[in-house]
Amino acid sequence: MIKSVLRALAGAAILAFGIFAMNGLIGMKETPPVKPRPAVARAVKVAPAFPDTVVPNVGIEGRVQALNRMTVLSEVSGMLPVGGKEFREGERYRSGEVMLRIDDTETRANLLAQRSQWLQLLAGSLADLQLDFPERADVWQAYVRDLDVANKLLPLPEPTSDRERLYLTGRGIISGHHAVQAAEERLSKFSLQAPFDGVITGASVQPGSMVRTGQPLGTLVGTQRFEVKSAVHARHLDKLSIGNEVELFGADGAAVARGEVSRIAGTVDPSTQSTSVYCEVRATEGHSLRDGRYLSGAISLDPMTSALELDAALLKGDEVFAVSEGKLVSMPVDVLHRDGDRVLVGGVNPGTALLAEPISGAHEGLLVEVVNR
Repeated sequence: MIKSVLRALAGAAILAFGIFAMNGLIGMKETPPVKPRPAVARAVKVAPAFPDTVVPNVGIEGRVQALNRMTVLSEVSGMLPVGGKEFREGERYRSGEVMLRIDDTETRANLLAQRSQWLQLLAGSLADLQLDFPERADVWQAYVRDLDVANKLLPLPEPTSDRERLYLTGRGIISGHHAVQAAEERLSKFSLQAPFDGVITGASVQPGSMVRTGQPLGTLVGTQRFEVKSAVHARHLDKLSIGNEVELFGADGAAVARGEVSRIAGTVDPSTQSTSVYCEVRATEGHSLRDGRYLSGAISLDPMTSALELDAALLKGDEVFAVSEGKLVSMPVDVLHRDGDRVLVGGVNPGTALLAEPISGAHEGLLVEVVNR
């Protein structure tokens, strides 16, 4: 038993001595010197700064909308005749041109009868007018002589005294004249004229069909004046004003319309922080505009002096990087305007070598090598 314990103690002592000796030998070995990695300059491109007067832009996009648009309604009932220039989708009308005529045969006949009855009333009163108002007899006789029941009534001669006015009122001549005028106005509603140049869209009636009072017949969309509604961020509102020029482009990049800002909404959408801006536009030479077409473009703001246009990716907060003596130098600037991926800055001295393209890990003092190629 004692021999086993002594063997274990001897083994432990030998192991401890070996570990101690090994550590001592390791400590006697010299640590090799650590050589620092040589600094490698990053290849960058620079561009000299030339501040100038720049016209900032605000990007917009939206649908073309006709400024003139109306739903064609019928105020009378009747049959829509067949033939002539029919009221159909795609049909174009000039301002003042008759778009459709509703059959007015019965109404016209009733109007002729009403005019005849009123003329009979007036003619029967001429004898009394000549006795009571001899100085006005010639005026009323000439008026009756010029009347034609086939045409619209002429305005009544203006009474020269209260006595004459009361006489005409008591005989029903004035009220009868107004009744005929009302009938003439109703007859005019059987013919609908275009109030502006336009084209019919979505016609809901066909020639030969029955038209009822208040029935929508279609939509007349103007073809002369157009506008584009777009949402502009609220940060641009201080620089935006009525009359700013607008240019819009099609999908192929060609300028298809030009115009100016005509209206600016008075509220800001709380969810998008944007405001509706309306631009009245007209087609450029060789192009045409149609309601519903989607276009994109820009609004030109007032010019800014001593400004420099940069890629927004080059801006770090309100600083940009310049290159001086082979190193990056952080330089503060004044941010004048920002829109999309472009930014206008001020406070840059002419000729300053600015970083021309963003690089990863850019920081103050970074070693760089200018390589413009």
